[in-house]
Amino acid sequence: MINFRITAASGLVIVAGLAGCASEDYGGEAGEIGMSDTGMPSRVAEANYMPSGTYMRESPAGEIMTTPEGMTVYTYDADTRGASNCYGECAEEWPPVTAPSDAQAFGQMSIIERTDGTRQWAYNGMPLYLYHDDTAPGDVEGDGEGGVWHVVQ
Repeated sequence: MINFRITAASGLVIVAGLAGCASEDYGGEAGEIGMSDTGMPSRVAEANYMPSGTYMRESPAGEIMTTPEGMTVYTYDADTRGASNCYGECAEEWPPVTAPSDAQAFGQMSIIERTDGTRQWAYNGMPLYLYHDDTAPGDVEGDGEGGVWHVVQ
């Protein structure tokens, strides 16, 4: 009986420790965004950026880049040019800004391929994301989150 309690308590400590590590990987707690049948977050923003569009807007954080619908986009310090490192719980809280199959790169806008084959928009090679707490165009709730998420300016 004592061995069972020690084993159970040890398991809880390990799980709690891992949960803490997981949340620090992306600068916050897991969001309430569910996962789809394909394993992608159910809240994925497909954006149809066009060369003729204007995607810089004024906000409380100054001039920022947005999706065509006006939602603030962010970059993640753990990413590298041309590659996303935000998957699983990270992508639930920070949904990638995906590109339709017919989207074309232009100017500083490029398209990277995620490990699941999804196409994601990038600016200057850095993948773009939304933040789950931004609920209206111009919101910048994720700016500076965890010291690793930044609005594109």
